[in-house]
Amino acid sequence: MNMCMRKAKIVSAITLLCCLTGAAQAQDNWQLKKEEEGILVYTGSSPNSDFKSIKVECTVKAKTTQLVAFLLDLDAQRDWVYNNKNTSLIKKIDANEMIFYSEVSVPWPCTNRDYISHITITQPNPKLVTIDAHAEPGLLPAKEGKVRVKDSKAHWEVTRAGSDLLKIVYTVQFDPSGAIPAWLTNMFVTKGPLLTFRKLREVVARPVYANASVPFIKEL
Repeated sequence: MNMCMRKAKIVSAITLLCCLTGAAQAQDNWQLKKEEEGILVYTGSSPNSDFKSIKVECTVKAKTTQLVAFLLDLDAQRDWVYNNKNTSLIKKIDANEMIFYSEVSVPWPCTNRDYISHITITQPNPKLVTIDAHAEPGLLPAKEGKVRVKDSKAHWEVTRAGSDLLKIVYTVQFDPSGAIPAWLTNMFVTKGPLLTFRKLREVVARPVYANASVPFIKEL
């Protein structure tokens, strides 16, 4: 694998390491970059960053409680978040709020990234669930041999779109930290989101989530 390909894979991985990490700035200049299997990936310019913001839109066959139970299962991130190496809980603040640590694998000779995410899940009304998170890089000391992501903000809007059908709109703004040029990052931002949301559809369908109960979520 040549250096350009290695960097491309790093970018795709880092894009999705922020997948559960708090609210991206509003954008009005989204451009559709990829559409596959009903998954739409957009990029947009950020006024305070050289790195592109990402938006993903798709539908998922699931109940609201099913999706939330799935997202709360940190161990399952290895099965659907692109290039996730490991995830562990740091602190459970409430049933709908937690802080966790994750590491993303990137190919040698480049350095793995890690991040600390503070996530909150709320249900403003029975048809809508929102998920906000943000990076809190200083909660744990830096780990040798890893680059800590210092800035990422993401927002999920999950809307009931029919019987056992949810519409997801996910936005993220991030800075991958370390020596990865913005122009190269922006070339490869679509691969990670596309593969991650494709796997999300597959893993959320597992029986363990289909029959789950989430105390703070109400179904219609």
